[in-house]
Amino acid sequence: MTTRLPARIASWFEARPMPAAAPGPDPSAWEQGNAAIADVTRWGWLPALSGVSIAADHAARAHGQTAGAAGEG
Repeated sequence: MTTRLPARIASWFEARPMPAAAPGPDPSAWEQGNAAIADVTRWGWLPALSGVSIAADHAARAHGQTAGAAGEG
């Protein structure tokens, strides 16, 4: 075992043929992926934004009611 170890270590550093290059990515797949990410990003914000606008309406109404009640007293 010990006599073969240096040979085994040396074999790791020998020049070996490079594996064949894989074909490049399909450009249409990149475009589809980018379009899908854009859709998720675009449509993912709508519920949050509509929730913010609803909360703003409720806050404005509540503020109007409490400010009016404080002014009357």
